[in-house]
Amino acid sequence: MARGLSNQKALNVALLINIEQPSSFHNPFFYKVMHGIETAVYKRGLSLIIASSRGEDKQEIVEWLMNEKRMQGIIIPSSLADVKLLNLLRKRKFPFVVIGKFDEDVKPVSWVDINNQQGGEQAVAHLMKNGYKKLALICGGFDKLFNLDRREGFRRALQRHQVELKPEWIIETDGSKAQAYSAMKALLESNERPDAVICGDNILSFGVMKAAQEMNFSIPEDLGLVSFDNYPLATLVEPSLTSIHIDVFQMGEMAANSLLALIDNPDASQQQMLISTAVEVRESSIRRAKRV
Repeated sequence: MARGLSNQKALNVALLINIEQPSSFHNPFFYKVMHGIETAVYKRGLSLIIASSRGEDKQEIVEWLMNEKRMQGIIIPSSLADVKLLNLLRKRKFPFVVIGKFDEDVKPVSWVDINNQQGGEQAVAHLMKNGYKKLALICGGFDKLFNLDRREGFRRALQRHQVELKPEWIIETDGSKAQAYSAMKALLESNERPDAVICGDNILSFGVMKAAQEMNFSIPEDLGLVSFDNYPLATLVEPSLTSIHIDVFQMGEMAANSLLALIDNPDASQQQMLISTAVEVRESSIRRAKRV
């Protein structure tokens, strides 16, 4: 603080959050992203501050932080990164990076995201390799770009493997275990049912597992299951969950490093970065007859 006061230069980097979205704080990935940001920022002798907003007051919060010289740069989740806010930052020539792909007509914009299309493709390829032929997808809301990307990867992979795409087997939910349970139960009660399902996260997967168990469908013999996200619980449930691993620590670290590069050189080129995914193979997608 003394150093900052002597040279009138902020020693902080800010992370903007929406305090009215408590679900974000229930997600362990939020803290992994924050840890990645803090790790990179700390190496530069700076501190991370959390800029809390209610969503609608985000512009006022950001303007205050800039005017009071409380930060050198800001990291913004894509859910809060609207055109008005980003145009303000660009007009002030203030360094910022968006976490999550940003497709609005504000260019150039630096962003870091997970390659969710790749993850959808990998999930399909893994299931096909292990003998599953009839694949369904259960996701959260398609108002989220990452869910749209996962759906697109799913579609592309089915086309590549020359597998029929059944629109009714692509199911949008509110992200809850209850809706995943209801969706899976309806699929298993239908005349033609899938033999594998890809879930948008572990919470949805738990709903799918509950429905299969109640209806006496065995996982993985009767139903293969792959889940996005790789919570610690994925290894503790029975059977353990094959997961699409997403390195959100790296996402936070890369976002911070990208921001630090813009702080050092405001004229540096904007970067758009996708982080690769990987399949963590466990019991839920490998039929016992195929296990070595």
